[in-house]
Parts: sequence; C-alpha cells; structure tokens
Amino acid sequence: MLIAMNVSGIYSSYVDSKLIGIQSEEVNLYVVDALRHVIHDVFAQLSATLVITISSGSYTLGWFEQVLANLISTWSTVPVQMLRTNRTAHVPGRKYSNLLLVDSYESLCSTRLAEDNADYDDHEYYFIFLQTRDAFMQRELQLILEHCLHNYWLHCNVMVQTAQVEVLVYSYYPYTEQGCQTAQPKLINRFDGERMVNAPMFPHKLRQLHQCPLTALLWHAPPFVQLRWDERAAQMRADGFEIKLIERLAQRLNFSLIFDYPQNWANSGAMGSLEMLKGQRANLSVGNLWKTAEHNRILSSPMAHYYAPLVATVAIDKFRFGSLKLLHFPFQWGVWVTLLAALLVHGVVYVWRWRVNGLQVLELLLGVTVVRLPRTWMQRIIYAHWMYGSIPLRVVYQSLLFHFIRLQLFESLPNSFEQLLDQHFRGLCTSSMLGMLREVPHLERIYESFESISSPYDEAVLDVLHQRGDTRLFAITGLDTTNAYLWATNRQSKYHILTQYVNLQQVVIYMPKHSYFKQQFNDLLRQLDASGFIDYWRRAAFSEYSHRSHRSHTTIIVGRINSRFTNWTASTS
Repeated sequence: MLIAMNVSGIYSSYVDSKLIGIQSEEVNLYVVDALRHVIHDVFAQLSATLVITISSGSYTLGWFEQVLANLISTWSTVPVQMLRTNRTAHVPGRKYSNLLLVDSYESLCSTRLAEDNADYDDHEYYFIFLQTRDAFMQRELQLILEHCLHNYWLHCNVMVQTAQVEVLVYSYYPYTEQGCQTAQPKLINRFDGERMVNAPMFPHKLRQLHQCPLTALLWHAPPFVQLRWDERAAQMRADGFEIKLIERLAQRLNFSLIFDYPQNWANSGAMGSLEMLKGQRANLSVGNLWKTAEHNRILSSPMAHYYAPLVATVAIDKFRFGSLKLLHFPFQWGVWVTLLAALLVHGVVYVWRWRVNGLQVLELLLGVTVVRLPRTWMQRIIYAHWMYGSIPLRVVYQSLLFHFIRLQLFESLPNSFEQLLDQHFRGLCTSSMLGMLREVPHLERIYESFESISSPYDEAVLDVLHQRGDTRLFAITGLDTTNAYLWATNRQSKYHILTQYVNLQQVVIYMPKHSYFKQQFNDLLRQLDASGFIDYWRRAAFSEYSHRSHRSHTTIIVGRINSRFTNWTASTS
C-alpha cells in the first residue's frame, strides 16, 4: 500500500512537472475565445495583416499548436503570417501587429522581434499570451514588461490565464506618479467569456508625464540654442529658439528637463551625441540639427519645426569692373564693332592716298587737334566729316564713363551657385554641411568644388569668407543666420545672397528609434505652428541674436580703436 502511494505520488509529480493534462478542453476553448476576440475585434481594426509567433519549450509547444489549430478553424477575414521559432530559421522583416504565444521571458527574447523592428519609427502592437504556472507568473510577467520598456514597446500587453481559469491582461505605464521609466505590471483588462470588459485594448499612456525628467542633449548653435555660463549661479544656462520650443512641450506634457552639454560628454568616451541617443542615454537632442538620411537611419524625429533655406553668399567686390572692362563697358559690342570698322576704312583710305597723315585719323577720333590742315580740299572734307562725327561719340562715351566710375557699378550678379562654379568659384561651408551636400543628388558631380572649415557654425564660415577676400569663394550658410550676421557686422552692402536656394533643410528634434514621444511631439508642434507661436519665437530669436551680435561687434571695434589710441599716445609721449 505504501509502495502504491509512493508510485502514485511520483506519477502525480511527473504529470504536474510536465503539465500533462493541465487543462480541460473547456478551459482551452475559453482561452481560444479570448484570443479570437483579440484577433477579430482588436487587431482587425489596427492593421490589414497579423503576425502570430509561437516560441516555447517542448512541453507547451503542443498545447500552443492545439490552441492555434482551434483559432485557425474559426477565422476567415484576417490575413495571418504564422512563425514557429522553435523549428524554423529566423524570418527577418518588419512585424507591425504581433500576437505572441510564449511560455517565458527567454522564449520571447528568442523571437528576435526587437531586432526585426529596431530600424522603424512607428509603435508596433504586441499582444503576448504568457502560458506558465502561477508560481512563475509574476516573475515572468515583470521580465517581459521590462523587455517592452527597454525596447520602447509602448503598445505591449501580456495576457495570462490563471489556475482559477481567469484570463487577465496586464500592461505597464512608463511614467506615473509612483515612478518614472518603470514597468510595473498593471491589470488593464479581463475576459468575461465574450469580450474584454474594458476598451480600448491598448490604452493611451502618455497624456501627461507627471514631471518625470527627460534628458535633452544641447548643441551650441545660436540663435537656435545658445549656451552661456552664468557666473552668479555658477552653472550653464541655455537660451534660444529651440529651448523655448522644448520648454513649451515640457509644459504641455508635464515633464521636467535635464540639460546635457558637450563638456559633460567626456564620461561617455568616444560615444557621440547620436550614439548617446541610440543607446537610450538621452531622450532628445536639439541645436539646429538637420534631417539627413544617415541620421534618420539610426534615429527618429517628429515633424520639422523650422525649414532652413541654405543660400550661397558671395562678395560683391568680385564682380566690380576692372580698369580694362570699365573702358569698353559704356558701349555695347555692336557699337564697338561699327566704330572699329569705320576706323579701319578711314585708316585704309589715308594710308593708301596720304600715307604720311594716316595716324591723324586715330588722333581725330580721340579728340586731338590737327597741327596742320591738309592742302587738298578732299582731305579737309574727310577730316571735318570724321571730326564732327566723332564728337557725339566722344561726348557720350566720356559722360557714360564718368557716370560708371562715379556710381561704382558692378557686373550682373549671378542667380545660381552653378554660375559661380562655372566662373571657377569654390563653395565654403561647415564640415557637417559638406556631409549633407554629399547626399544631394544634383550636387554629386560637383562635390569636389566645395571645401569645409573645422568650425560647426555658419558665422565662422562667413568670417572666413570675409578674411579670404582675395580668393574666389562663396559661402553656403542658412538664410536667417546669414541675414543676422550681415546685419550685425554692417556688411549688407558688401555681400550678395543668391536668390536660388542651395537646399531647403529641415531642422528637427532627434530622438531614439521608437521613442515614446514622437506622436505627442507631432501633435503639439502642429498646434503651435497653426497658432503662430513657432514663427513668432523664430523671428524674435533671430532679431535678438542680430542685435546682440551687433552690440558685441561694436564693442570689439571700439575696444580696438581705444587700444590703438592708447598705443599711439604712449608712443608719441
């Protein structure tokens, strides 16, 4: 009897460990009904396709296949792609709507869904059915939700079935009053036999962020972002157009901001700002960041809040008439050809008939008096005709020449930077802009005609253009920055901004892929743009920057004058 009881206990333990006969068919159908409701009434409204992935150990794989067989026999309207990671090779590609059947956190990781969707911006949908024993449920549930948090899976629900035949749905809220960037399981739904009692299945989780801190990487790029050291507070201050923008976003979404600056990045080794975003060490980055294909490949961004026209700026002095050009400019080429032909005819006649007096034809044209009149009446008539005919030409030419010299006229200024390149000019820009120009298709063939400077600021490019005034260069900079710089330095009359745009560059806020805030930022940016706030902040920032730069430039000039005056008085005394 004792032996029989021991054998029975051993067998019961074996059955319990292997989950053989764990559930009746009625319970299985109850789970199937819950999954069918999710497929028909939830995923069918989200996407035209659905990916079902099974990943589990051997003891639950058969049960999952039985559940899936029951599902397949009842649906007819939703296209489904089914993957079994246990017996097939990994199938790469985007997977937008996902129904996963797993028995543990390790099984979820083996699906490699995070790798498949890593390069996409939008939030995918993940409905994970976790089938495990109640004793392991909370631990596995916590690990799975932390996996969702780490990979920015915002729409991530986990359905479990308890021993009491309850079908419950859990999710997480990344920002709550109790904690920030956490993945505490929260019960959001339950199945009543026909439907889920709460709607929607994937609730909105970011209506407000409860003052949770977000880290913003800042680049010093006035007037977009201006970093300055506050001596009184002994800390770095940040101002500018984009600072006002993200502060308004923080106010609307109720989050706090932690600013990080380039001098603080030494602890991150060789990791640059973009890698810090990619590695989720920061939430967003601003500072006149242009939208490029390379950035978009590894990062995400909301809609552009500013469109920066890139223009070519060239010194007007490069088109000033030279001495030789100024002499022949008053007459068009047709007049010069006619005059030359007449001079040639008269010269030939005089050389042929009166060789000694041949040079007097040119002297009369230039207004030189005749020393001795010719003896023959024929020569006198020709002289008089040539002299009176050349008087209006001389008057018109000399008056136009005086007029042009007095007004300091210039040649026709170019309308496109291609015209400058045809005249053997070279483009000057920052190194980051040079990398951007490499991605513009129509500039690929003339890419060698551009050169860069080490500074990342457009003002430095314009300074170099001014310093290297003796070379044939033109600057490629932002239009607003160029106008502000020329106004601040009082050089508007010395430079010409071409009407043709080199490119129209979008300035955006960069964030990690799958960032929670892309859609929220998009909605708020549209509202701010429609209300005119963004345009007002931009104009005010550039206007303030122009006045501040003008005052700074004036102070430098006055300081130089005072220094020279002091040196002069010291030397004379």
